[in-house]
Amino acid sequence: MTKANGAYGAHATSEPLKLRSFRGLRGLIVLVGLIVCLVSCSSDSPADIIEEPQDPPVTGTAIAFAADKQQEQMITRSTGLEEQGVTNFKVWGYKNMTYNDNDGYGGLQTVMNGYTVKWTANSAATTTTNSCGWEYVNQQPIGEEEQTIKYWDYSAKAYRFFGVAGADDTHKVTGKLDALTNTYKVTYKADAENEADNPYYSKLWLNDINENSSHTVQLEFIKPLSKVRFSFIFENPDDAKDTELTGKTFCPSDGNTIKMKGDVTVSYPLTGTTDKEQFAASSEAGGMTAFTQDYYATCSEEGGKVISPYLNADKTQTGKVYTVLPAPAGQSSYTMTVSVNGDPKTAVVPAQFMTWMPGYEYTYVFKIHIDGSVTIDNVQTAFTQWIEHSKDDYTIYNW
Repeated sequence: MTKANGAYGAHATSEPLKLRSFRGLRGLIVLVGLIVCLVSCSSDSPADIIEEPQDPPVTGTAIAFAADKQQEQMITRSTGLEEQGVTNFKVWGYKNMTYNDNDGYGGLQTVMNGYTVKWTANSAATTTTNSCGWEYVNQQPIGEEEQTIKYWDYSAKAYRFFGVAGADDTHKVTGKLDALTNTYKVTYKADAENEADNPYYSKLWLNDINENSSHTVQLEFIKPLSKVRFSFIFENPDDAKDTELTGKTFCPSDGNTIKMKGDVTVSYPLTGTTDKEQFAASSEAGGMTAFTQDYYATCSEEGGKVISPYLNADKTQTGKVYTVLPAPAGQSSYTMTVSVNGDPKTAVVPAQFMTWMPGYEYTYVFKIHIDGSVTIDNVQTAFTQWIEHSKDDYTIYNW
């Protein structure tokens, strides 16, 4: 386990032919708290929701949001959402009242059914439910049911929370509880061509709770997008200055397009033994025909000057990374076509390396050999940071 600053696109020390993943990234907001999201969600009908009985007495411990991560006894905390201009968000919370080894968690009850949380500067510690500027009590939209204080129920077997942040009229979010499967599904449109406009969704937070346990709820928010880049290296590095690479295309071998837009659905299990959300994407017909610009560094390690990675490389096209719609169900193999000093060459990346998950960056490294042939040398996977953490270190897990 290592510590790292929050710059996007950082990879752990590269080691050939290893896949790895970072938790923390620009595409992901770690909101240590009951994070919620600004969304236009459909209201669930009473028949869809298993309503919680009367709240515990006011002498209980209220669910709240806190900012200072040194305050270990705070119930929840958030990091940096308001710094990105997101000042409204929604959260869904449930608790399980039963558990057995065969069926897992059961006895589902609602805690927060799409509660709206709003940020107000300089409002921290003004109420028992506002520890760092975020408030959910009485923050409901006009015409909706009053949002009341919620307290931890220590007789519950587990709590689970999830949310969405940053939705608007263009990217409307719909959510509905499937009472047959006890799964809550969140659906909205993703658009890789307008990265900043896409709402975030969170991973499922599931944990037991008791009077002696930590009260921190940590949600990780992710953009429903993936990032892809490709680059070239040389078997003999000295050959780079005399080798021209032109006509570069990296595309699906089956003639399909690289998808940029579509509907995404995140399914959150509320009972049973499953402890992770499921992500699915349904793409539109259009898309890109191919990736055509390779990635190379913007400057040298010494002197800070741009250096061509090969003969006549375009110095205005450094640092190229493509943002695309995820492909969680997989896709065909991809074929790299490139002319090496005018001689066309190809290399194929097997389909097993072309599954793209949201929040991840995939780097495909091709090697130019001494005889001019081209092969796939390395596939690197990194969980990217979509939002920089400007104040706090964050933990990166490597595996």
